[in-house]
Formats: sequence, C-alpha cells, structure tokens
Amino acid sequence: MKLSDAKVVITGATGGIGQSVAYLLAERGARLLLVGRNSDKLISTVQHLGSEHSWLSADISSVQGRADVMLQAKRFEANMLVNNAGISEFNEFSQLSDTRLAQAMNINLLAPMSLTRSFLHELGDTPKVVLNVGSALGSIGYPYYASYCATKFGLRGFTEALQRELTDSRHQVLYFAPRATDTSINSDAVKQMNRALGSKTDTPQEVAHALVKQLELGKKRLAVGWPEKLFARLNGFWPEVVDNALAKKFTKIQKFVKMVNS
Repeated sequence: MKLSDAKVVITGATGGIGQSVAYLLAERGARLLLVGRNSDKLISTVQHLGSEHSWLSADISSVQGRADVMLQAKRFEANMLVNNAGISEFNEFSQLSDTRLAQAMNINLLAPMSLTRSFLHELGDTPKVVLNVGSALGSIGYPYYASYCATKFGLRGFTEALQRELTDSRHQVLYFAPRATDTSINSDAVKQMNRALGSKTDTPQEVAHALVKQLELGKKRLAVGWPEKLFARLNGFWPEVVDNALAKKFTKIQKFVKMVNS
C-alpha cells in the first residue's frame, strides 16, 4: 500500500515512537487518526500536522475504549492500523500485583489482538495493513521484565500465527521489534542500567524511520539493532548462550532493580 493512500490509526500516538511515526507518515501524505489518553497532547500534535488529521482520546485497555476506536476508524475509512501503545515494568516479579499484571496483558496483548480482529473483519472488505509494535524482549526473556516479555512474546506469536492464517488474504499483518528506545516508557533506573551495561539505545526518530520503512516495503517482520537481532536468533536456537551472557551481567542488572523498590 502506498503511504500516500493510507488512512492510518495509530495507538499510543502521544508517546515518543508514536508521535515520531505520526510526523513521518504525515510527511509521506498519509491521513492519520491519532489515539491516546492525553487529549491535550493529541490536540497539539494534530494542530502541528494539519486539519486533515483527526484524534481520539480513548483507553484501549477497556472494551468501550476499543469500541470507540473502531467506530471512529470506520468513520475515518481507515485502511492501516499501527498497534503501538504499550507499557513496560522493570521490577521483581514478586512485586507485581494481579492488577498490574492484568494491565500489562490488557494494553500490550489483548488490546492489539482485539483491535486487529475488529479492524480486519468489521471495517469492510478493502485490503488493510496492521503493524504490531513488539520488542526485542519479545524474543529474549530478560530478568526483571517478566510481565513485559510475556506480553511481547505473546504479541509476536499472535502476529506470526495470523500472518500464516491470512496467507491467501489481501490483508497484511506485520511485526516490528525495536530495541531499547529513549522514551518515557523507560524509568530512570532502566536508563542508568542501559548506560552501565553499554546497551545501545535508539532515539524515537530512528525507530520511527525503521518502522515507516517497513510499512513502505511491506516486510513481514523487522527487528532493529545489533547485537539484539543476533541475541534473538541465538535465544531461539541456543538459549544457553544467552543464559550465560545475561548471567555475567546479572549482578549489575540486580543493582538497578533494587533502585525501583528502595
């Protein structure tokens, strides 16, 4: 699909990656429906982008919020959906309540699954594109990210299964996996940890450029960053190698998770 012909729904549109993606897609002629929870930020972004774009304040973790998004998407005649909204928590698993676990599942996994189903099957028969934003941690189990990894592993599996289910369909479902990105999703402790470990962190603009390029090419899956891409493959074929690599860093990682609960 040419981006100049795209009418795109972007969830999490006020975050660092979502907002950067919005600006790049608008530059390429796409019309946008920006979805988030912060009305002021949504209005400000649309004012910068232009009056041909729209916004909707909605909580996609709720059934009603997702229904509101689909109703507006239908009115907008959307043909592309970017499931970008997500939350992350760096903490000991023992510290995560059922409420926080449910919130991670609802926003990171249930919401994109539900929105994808409705988008593909309730908005007419025109060809559509869905891009699910996952993570490098959707392929690598990382200590103190148990809930985040679980949801992103799930999102990757969901996307892959649906891609294969839609083999003879005109719809496309894509998976995008960035590595650590310098946005507010990461706490100060996480940012300090990444610096201490020498982990490369991308800017939202760098990630957005890669995502938009994937949309232009229609590539089924794209992982961003090295050596994260190598680690993801090693984790699939030879997980013991990744076990050992992370074990060597564990004391440093543990130091920073203690900051969260201090």
